[in-house]
Amino acid sequence: MIELYQFSPAWDLPNPSPFCIKLELYLKMAGLPYELITQNDTRKGPKGKIPFIRDAGQTIGDSELIIQHLKTKYGDRVDSSLTADQHARGHLIDRMLHDSTYWVLLYCRWMEDNGYAAVREAFFSGMSWPLRTIVPPLVRRGLKRTLMGQGLGRHDREQIFSFGFAQMETLSVLLGDKPYLLGDLPCSADATAHGFILSFVGPPIDNPMREWIRRSANLMAYYQRMNQRFYPSLAQAR
Repeated sequence: MIELYQFSPAWDLPNPSPFCIKLELYLKMAGLPYELITQNDTRKGPKGKIPFIRDAGQTIGDSELIIQHLKTKYGDRVDSSLTADQHARGHLIDRMLHDSTYWVLLYCRWMEDNGYAAVREAFFSGMSWPLRTIVPPLVRRGLKRTLMGQGLGRHDREQIFSFGFAQMETLSVLLGDKPYLLGDLPCSADATAHGFILSFVGPPIDNPMREWIRRSANLMAYYQRMNQRFYPSLAQAR
């Protein structure tokens, strides 16, 4: 059986990481049996990141490479019916969310004071003193340097959120009135998109991105539809 290593749950969500949610959703969509194993030490992953999987003795990191592995080994159970145009659209959605929206999420959680307070409580409160007082600010400073290096951190708050709004508007337009992003059935792009929407809307962290998504009728209907299909207990709780 596939072993899926991911962070501990937080905020009554399946996982605090959009990439962990994405990968678990893909496994659900593909109907592949898996065992969830909690792992909070990113150094344990082969890419220094979480999630990762172990499959028949092979350890694979990075959600995108993992999905490629699963498609190669078990067949493309999720995206095989997509047209070339749909595959291209799905790829662009993944890249936008991975390479742009992720950094806005990181900013919301770590640079905004209310986000940082929620993350500190959820991720570090179980640490012994004095680590729980020392580690969070060190991580925050490191992520601030990362955001500066990536480029998003060089913009002011209003500009950062304007980028995020544009990305959610793009997602809303691509979804339109369809049940899922590329048609009548969920695909791997939906796994990615729901991982990010849930990561903004689900945690008890108010910010402009959360507010924008909540005002989007089709994205919120999509959010509930995905929860009802893949996380029914979460849909009932919300």
